[in-house]
Amino acid sequence: MAKITPKKLAQLLAAARTTAQGTNPEHAQQQFFRALLEATVYAHVPVESPPRGVMRFVQFVRPDNGQTTLPFFSDKRQAEAAANNTALVVAMSGRHLFELTRGASLMLNPNVDAIALYPPEVTALLEGRPLGSFTMGEMPAEAEFLIGPPSVSTVALNMILRNLFEKEAMVKKAFLTELHREDDSAAVILLLTIVAAKAHQERLLQLVTLAFKTEALELALPLDMRFLTPDEPLDEICNGGVQFFGT
Repeated sequence: MAKITPKKLAQLLAAARTTAQGTNPEHAQQQFFRALLEATVYAHVPVESPPRGVMRFVQFVRPDNGQTTLPFFSDKRQAEAAANNTALVVAMSGRHLFELTRGASLMLNPNVDAIALYPPEVTALLEGRPLGSFTMGEMPAEAEFLIGPPSVSTVALNMILRNLFEKEAMVKKAFLTELHREDDSAAVILLLTIVAAKAHQERLLQLVTLAFKTEALELALPLDMRFLTPDEPLDEICNGGVQFFGT
């Protein structure tokens, strides 16, 4: 395999984050992560020498969600700038770093790209499995919908999510609702609503999409997802759908 340079890795990341017409974002994402495993990456270790046979990495607490995260970098300059002479910079392949740090939450280029990788995602990459993919969007405030319970089978989806949510104790409730847009598009979708604290929503989004990908979930209707915090009242979308998790 040709050497993966920082420039090439940056190009692959840019392609993965581009949703240009005619491109496959999932394929671009897979190309990037395959390259990341083989590329040289950089991480921080303490200045003080650890005990013999032990390797310790520097972590930080994310200000946005309070999670302890291990930063790593795709180029040495970023790593040195972030270390600011308070830590040493070590280099290794992405695969080796992932193997050494199993069980940790990682973040690539936290001051630039801020790509979070949670332990189940790291395991998937090491095993050669693709991650889940999603696009971010907003529901138009002026859109009107007919709301009701799902009219198609969601047995497989319910089973996947119940298994996941039983492990992820931060999920309080979850609902599935079928929405029919009352406009020219007449679009019909399933909407998954997850009730969880703001600090856990990123992790849940990524692990839900990973679970769907791993289990090759197929649905008869497109699926959208949104989050509510536990202190937000349940709206008519939740009340018009089906609660399949929580009490």
